[in-house]
Amino acid sequence: MWPNPEMLVGISAVVIGVCALGVSVYETSLMRAEQRASVIPLLELSRSWGRSDEGATGDGSRLWIHAENVGIGPARVMGFRVTVDGDSFSTWGEAMAALVAREGTFSYGQSTITGRTIPPERTVVMFDLNDMELLDPILAEFHRMDFEACYCSIFDECWTTSYSAFGASEAIESCGGFDSNFRE
Repeated sequence: MWPNPEMLVGISAVVIGVCALGVSVYETSLMRAEQRASVIPLLELSRSWGRSDEGATGDGSRLWIHAENVGIGPARVMGFRVTVDGDSFSTWGEAMAALVAREGTFSYGQSTITGRTIPPERTVVMFDLNDMELLDPILAEFHRMDFEACYCSIFDECWTTSYSAFGASEAIESCGGFDSNFRE
């Protein structure tokens, strides 16, 4: 006994419908992945320094610590910390004083990144040393310092990165547990 033609047409329609639904769900998941990939930030923390021909105290000598978003989406910086020998500090001044074992204050400029959204291809100078007599002592001890940021995409996917990671970021669940007492 052969099934009647109407039943074959009906079963074929159901099979085609299920296949079309499967293809649609798969295409939707691909589109969502593409949307997420099109706005992934990548925050790099680094330092730059230069010396003028005039020596360590010349007007052209500089030391900067900066954050640059080299990704293709905005980076929402949720937390930031600076450590020297593993100890956290609240300001650049405290961290640099501990780094060079110097009491008192010195001259520097700073910009806050915590709570900021850094657009793609944008660099924020977080620390700019003005007191050039400290350039050589800071550079000599810089290996003892690290700084770390926790940042998220617009889809609340989050990562941490640090100076010592050389631009590598590590995915984390959220920045909620990121201990940050940095005030600058």
